Amino acid sequence: MTKPEAHDGSRVHERGRRRDDITDRKDCIVQRVSTALRTRIGALGASALLFAVGLTASPMMTAPAHAAYGPCNTTSKRTDGLGSGGNPGNHYKIPARSGNGLSCYLAYQTGSSNAVTALQRAIISCYSGTYAANRINATGGADGAYGTGTVDAVRWLQANRLGVSADGEYGPATREQMQWPLYTSGGIYIACLNPPF
Repeated sequence: MTKPEAHDGSRVHERGRRRDDITDRKDCIVQRVSTALRTRIGALGASALLFAVGLTASPMMTAPAHAAYGPCNTTSKRTDGLGSGGNPGNHYKIPARSGNGLSCYLAYQTGSSNAVTALQRAIISCYSGTYAANRINATGGADGAYGTGTVDAVRWLQANRLGVSADGEYGPATREQMQWPLYTSGGIYIACLNPPF
């Protein structure tokens, strides 16, 4: 059975539609599907890229360097080396970490109370009259809590006296630039110095 011809010479389908119309519709559907598919693939690719970027920028991937040595959980007495006859001599009391020496950090609500107290006392004694010492005194004094007052005090010291990154967290860079109170073996305050630890 031959197909009837349309007025323009193209063949007509059994149901009266022209083959060209059907082909055009199929092409249109294929084009819509391929456009939708490309859009979805592009969106998935963009999502994958954002996810990868998010992973590299997440806190877990960009943890501070001090996370490698941990929070200060004790203090260490460092002598000035001038003792004799069994007397250890004068000493500094510095925040420390068990088994890791002086390489440790203190941050908001992080660190043992004796380590935080040693830092707070150093700021009060060696930076008396500054915003840092006043801020610690106004927020509980040397109470062993690394709260907002201590964060503010350390940040101010870092920015105005120590020349290190002003993030409000205590770490090796801050320790090395700070002055520390020197005490006699009997615990009497002598002076504030910047010892070579």
